[in-house]
Amino acid sequence: MDLDLPVSPHASPAALPTAHDQRRMHVLAAARSCFSRWGFHGASMQQICAEAQMSPGALYRYFPSKEAIIEAIAEEERVDAAACVAALHGEGSLVDRITAVGMDYLRQTIDPDTGGLMVEIWSESIRNTALGQRFHEIEAEVRRAFEAALLRAQESGEIDPGIDIAVVLTVLFAIGDGLVMRLQIEDDADIETIEPYLRRLVRGLLGGP
Repeated sequence: MDLDLPVSPHASPAALPTAHDQRRMHVLAAARSCFSRWGFHGASMQQICAEAQMSPGALYRYFPSKEAIIEAIAEEERVDAAACVAALHGEGSLVDRITAVGMDYLRQTIDPDTGGLMVEIWSESIRNTALGQRFHEIEAEVRRAFEAALLRAQESGEIDPGIDIAVVLTVLFAIGDGLVMRLQIEDDADIETIEPYLRRLVRGLLGGP
């Protein structure tokens, strides 16, 4: 069965996705759920078809293979990473910006159906595979943007000039990744209560003049 997704009545005509775009996004959402449950290598096209409620023939009109679906998800991750980098260079103090980026990251990963996909992405990133390299490069782009922001803040005197930026980045990313894992386990946690404590952690790591 081929499904159409609802379109927001507030969207402008120029921004409205085509029927093909809607179905393609529907397939990707179904694939994310499957990969979250069974992993990139464990999930089959048959399972993705079942999750999307589409026949194999209908699904293959949008993606010719599982590899093409995974590549599309990787591209979505790259776009999300670019949005993260853009937010990092917005207004406000560096502590405010990093905290906001971190909270947005957590909100995007708490979906119980697809949150586990991040764990699979991390696992794949440390494997010596083409897919692992793709995800590793995406994270490296984000890390470079954070590093540049921290260096500028050091030069301007906004944060402690004596901190080791490489170590701080490792700790910052570990905090974010750890929170994603914890929120998968504690699925009833109120994510918004984390924000002031995350802010304290970021401020403590960066220091001040």
